Amino acid sequence: MNVMATRLLWSLLLVTPALVPAGEMPADTDIDTSRWLCSLCIYPLGWFGILDFGPGHVSDSSTKFGDYRGLEKKGGFLSLDGDTHYRGNDGQYFDLYAQNLAIDSRQFEMRGGRQGRFEVRLAYNEIPKYRGHGTQTPFLGLGSDRLNLPGDWVRAPLTGGMAALDQSLADTPLKTTRKTLDAGLTLKFAVKWSYRVDFEHQKKDGTRPFGAGLFLSNTTHFPAPVDFTTNQFDMALEHAGERSNLSFGFTASAFENGTSTITWDNPFLSSRGTESFRADLAPDNEYYQFNLTGAFTPSPKLRFSGRAAIGRMKQDDPLLPYTINPQYSDWPLPRTSLDGKIDTSTLNLAGKLTARLARRLDLTARIRLDERDNKTAVDLWTPVLTDLVPTPGRPNRPYSFEREKYELELRWRARNRIRLMGGIRQQNIERSLQSVEETKERTHWGEVSLNPWAVAQFRVKLESSERDASPYIQLEDGGPLENPLMRKFHLADRDRDRAIIELDLSPLERLGISLSYFSADDEYSNSVVGLQKSEAQTLSLDLNYAINSSMSLHAFLNQEEIDSELSSISGDSGVAWNATTDDSITTVGFGFSGKISEKVSLGFDWVSSDANGKVLTESGQGEDPFPTLRSDLRNARVHVSYALSDQWGMKLYAEHEKYKSEDWYVDELGPDGMSAVLTLGAVSPDYSVTVLRLLASYKF
Repeated sequence: MNVMATRLLWSLLLVTPALVPAGEMPADTDIDTSRWLCSLCIYPLGWFGILDFGPGHVSDSSTKFGDYRGLEKKGGFLSLDGDTHYRGNDGQYFDLYAQNLAIDSRQFEMRGGRQGRFEVRLAYNEIPKYRGHGTQTPFLGLGSDRLNLPGDWVRAPLTGGMAALDQSLADTPLKTTRKTLDAGLTLKFAVKWSYRVDFEHQKKDGTRPFGAGLFLSNTTHFPAPVDFTTNQFDMALEHAGERSNLSFGFTASAFENGTSTITWDNPFLSSRGTESFRADLAPDNEYYQFNLTGAFTPSPKLRFSGRAAIGRMKQDDPLLPYTINPQYSDWPLPRTSLDGKIDTSTLNLAGKLTARLARRLDLTARIRLDERDNKTAVDLWTPVLTDLVPTPGRPNRPYSFEREKYELELRWRARNRIRLMGGIRQQNIERSLQSVEETKERTHWGEVSLNPWAVAQFRVKLESSERDASPYIQLEDGGPLENPLMRKFHLADRDRDRAIIELDLSPLERLGISLSYFSADDEYSNSVVGLQKSEAQTLSLDLNYAINSSMSLHAFLNQEEIDSELSSISGDSGVAWNATTDDSITTVGFGFSGKISEKVSLGFDWVSSDANGKVLTESGQGEDPFPTLRSDLRNARVHVSYALSDQWGMKLYAEHEKYKSEDWYVDELGPDGMSAVLTLGAVSPDYSVTVLRLLASYKF
């Protein structure tokens, strides 16, 4: 964030409270609230809370299991959780929540203040994420902007000739850690006025997979550094009246990449000038937005609400030369930076009118207008493909759009146990510098809700939409020509039908049954080349049974099917081919929770999920389908709590997870499995891990 932007943010932070009329500031005199207390309510006063601490153990190492958990290494660890609270007679309060403080997935949140006057907030959390499993690389200098090969590296045209590859490979987990610090303040100046400000600082570092090279002859995959910093500032001045509320807000976001480029040695023997490569990574950028939100209720039957916002995105990082190849590295650029500017605007209007035209009839109307005006200048660029092949000049595409969305909804309670709903939506999008200039989509839907008996509720919703696109055009900007018959799925004509069916039953006082079904069918009948059809179906069943007031059982079943059909043509040969995908996911689970005695509480959960993915590509030559993609997950959790006294207790947590997957895209290839591609050698995760925690619990 530049100096001017920083000064602007601090000015808004300091000046905005002064905008509140002085006459509406709270008086200095204290109000006697002693008679406001509820004589039948229980108010905890002073400090109270709970602290859980003790050792834990992980049975085996697994980066996949460690995703988000922070428990990727075998061995012992310390578990530290808890929450602390304070309540005072004068409205003062404090809350602190902490979880996993001693491991990489730690998080805590605290807030405190005085009710009706102010609140201060502070939070911190870490999220570990692994982006590769079993990955290896011969490169040195990981995490920096320069990756080198070992001194004894032997370059070769193909991976099979790289004699030093096996001895140079080193295990390279691809891990990123996201650390987020939040701070906020709310001030209430009077009954109707309040001021809120929040600041978020987010740091993300580690490594992620990256690939580039001479794409016509060789490609290299390697770990690229991640060194991202994002600062976001939000403030709002709010007014809440009896019939209206209004909020003026400002948002600013600044993204910085501490490592903006990456340079690496080319492990392949190739043309002169391509001994090394360089690539640009995510550029620094900024975003600002002013917004105004409000609602007005002139009568119980009429309410208007809306939101308006204007903003700007900027990106002006210095541009790299076209190539690191000395033969073309001195080619002049049209300008030294992109100097990108995008203006955004949003207008949302919503009104609700209650009119008893035929008794119990509600009408809701909504309008949403969005605009993305890309003001980035257009110039001719002469990129060098794969750092080796110069291309004719071509302009950049500063893509813009205007989007309009209109909705109308009617609700009618025909009887006490029957409700009918229906509506229509219209969405129009106009684009610039795209293959399709305009799309119009209209959606009709209807819904029936029935409550025939006190123990049953039934809901059916049907939806149908049609999207019409303007004629496809070939953009003549010097880029590669597209097949004139191709249609991109998000721009193509489409017919869509959806259905939702839900049934809730309570045949017994302690038994609840929920059944739901969802289906979606998409047809692209006017697309000769591209996505032809897509179908999705989901069936869910949930059961809950209360054994008594302190014990319950639950179970669920979810079945999901996703199918699609695709047609295409192979390059200049004109050979047509079709592809089908068939994905199936089945998930079941059950559990128990409750107190089995005055001192003992028990909980158990078991989940099983199986996913299969089938891909078949046919060109009329009798091809076999690709091997089935598989992933199987079994997870069981048990927790037992025992109260030793009113203050002390013991807790035992046990979790076992078994996961196995098969992915033909990476399995058994290794780093050199493709002769023209040096990969990271990733493998499908396969593990069985058990985690135990034995905690002492202290209440105060």
